[in-house]
Amino acid sequence: MADNSMVILTSLRAHINELTAQHASLQARCNGLQAQCDSLKQEIDSRDKKIEELTNELAQRDVRYKNLQISQRAELDTRQLQENKERFAKLVREIDKCISLLNG
Repeated sequence: MADNSMVILTSLRAHINELTAQHASLQARCNGLQAQCDSLKQEIDSRDKKIEELTNELAQRDVRYKNLQISQRAELDTRQLQENKERFAKLVREIDKCISLLNG
């Protein structure tokens, strides 16, 4: 019976050693995955900051673009106003010519 107890005890020790080795392996894997998770969280934070910066830059560019559009419209309105003044002056000169021909 003592031999049987020794066999069982040896078998249990071997099983405990195997479980301990598996635990150590799993613990190392868990540590590696935790490090990878931390790295990925940092990468996500970095990308979130970049997205926020690009979103702000886009908003600023939108404002500048709208201002540019308004400026160009104002320039076109000024140009049209000048053209209309020139046309009106030309029409007034033609009317003056016609009046002078009628009087003359």
